[in-house]
Amino acid sequence: MRRRWLAAAAASLVILAARAEPQSPPVALDQSMIRVVSQGNELFAMREAPVAYSRLEQMSAGLNAAGSTYAAPVRVVRVSPPQEIDYLFCVTTGGTLVLGERIHTRAAGDRRYVFERGAIVRSYPSLNVAEGWLWLVDVPLSRETTVTLQLRAPAQWPLASVSVTMANVP
Repeated sequence: MRRRWLAAAAASLVILAARAEPQSPPVALDQSMIRVVSQGNELFAMREAPVAYSRLEQMSAGLNAAGSTYAAPVRVVRVSPPQEIDYLFCVTTGGTLVLGERIHTRAAGDRRYVFERGAIVRSYPSLNVAEGWLWLVDVPLSRETTVTLQLRAPAQWPLASVSVTMANVP
């Protein structure tokens, strides 16, 4: 009788130990994207981001075209007012990163976003590093959170893409 009790107790301990094993950390579903959330707003950034433009004239025309089909390397989705803000990149021959934005809004009750406006909003001279060009880009996400992205590329023109990493998450 005592052996059965000891066997049952040992089996219970084995089952409890198996349940108490630490779980492996969750794996992100899409390793190609950076995602940050603050106050319901979301920022999505491609880790290998396309540089859509190599000339300012191209960028200016493309930002204001309602039917533009470029994939946004950085997108901010705002809760209030409901907006999608797409940020597009241009790198000039001298290594200056020019940031353009395309704003899409949604009226209350609508499901679709509609193009509102596009504009060139900022430019960033490159920081000289041994690997080539480096830019630090601040993207406002909410009243309390600004996300700083590090963009890197070899110092050659024209650029097809830049590598994007997080510099900090406040």
